Amino acid sequence: MTFFFSAIACWLISVPVVWALKVFKIGQNVRQEGPSSHLMKAGTPTMGGIPILLTILIFLVILINVDIDPKYFALVLLFLAYSALGLIDDVIKIQKRQNEGLTGRQKLFWQFLFAAVFASILIWKGHNDGVDGILRILYFNLPWLYFPFTCLVVVGAANAVNLTDGLDGLAASTLAIAFSAFAVISYTLQSNDPGIICATAAGTTLAFLWFNIYPAEVFMGDVGSLGLGALLAGVSVILHKELILAVVGGVFLIEALSVIAQVSFYKVFKRRIFRMSPLHHHFELLGMSEPLVVALFAVLGIIFAVAGVWCSAVL
Repeated sequence: MTFFFSAIACWLISVPVVWALKVFKIGQNVRQEGPSSHLMKAGTPTMGGIPILLTILIFLVILINVDIDPKYFALVLLFLAYSALGLIDDVIKIQKRQNEGLTGRQKLFWQFLFAAVFASILIWKGHNDGVDGILRILYFNLPWLYFPFTCLVVVGAANAVNLTDGLDGLAASTLAIAFSAFAVISYTLQSNDPGIICATAAGTTLAFLWFNIYPAEVFMGDVGSLGLGALLAGVSVILHKELILAVVGGVFLIEALSVIAQVSFYKVFKRRIFRMSPLHHHFELLGMSEPLVVALFAVLGIIFAVAGVWCSAVL
């Protein structure tokens, strides 16, 4: 019920928001070195993640006892902070009329700061004591290891989702799949609050596809991708399923690794591994249509999600 009601609410909120973005011509500036087929997308409204943010926030305030359990209060703060950072980045891009907003160093500084606050609250409440499995064997339950590990998980996931948000419907579809998987994992663990959070996020991102599927009426923007990436990572940390996140979010991991590999290989050998990174652009430049690339990545996301749920159950 949470999934369906959040989807309906997000759709209803998105209609006037998308209309306002179109009326005020709050359009996206396209990456000039990107595929030539993307040039026609210039001017498409961006910051479509705002209705996703509002819907999730409304449902969390109503359904989650953030005032009783500090770790969920910390999760909401993390989600809002990353969404606000993404919103600022989107606004700067619009004002500059280019595809570059905050610098990479600026974004990483604030991302690590927000993640550090989140990790500190969890350690303060002794959440690190619940770490088990291989992470406990490697002593990641100790605060001095748990703190940087949590920060890296949050920052890495948020940026990986942000990199994935490059094709119409790609980030929204893969996020809906990943959040659905974690909703199932939460159910199997009998952890209600994370399940409600994931069901809400899955419903909202799926509803957003109505406006974001090819050809997109509106783009998610950093306000959506950074916030949702941080929320997904935060839920995995609260569930102590950080390693499962690497499986469920396999698409995001591959996208991020493709960028790291491309940049590293070029710096060392002055040659490129892919025609363009992130990986979805490589397949576009091979001649695959944008909807086909999105469909293939969504199928891959489902495979990773099923594998992640299975691993969570048996490990």
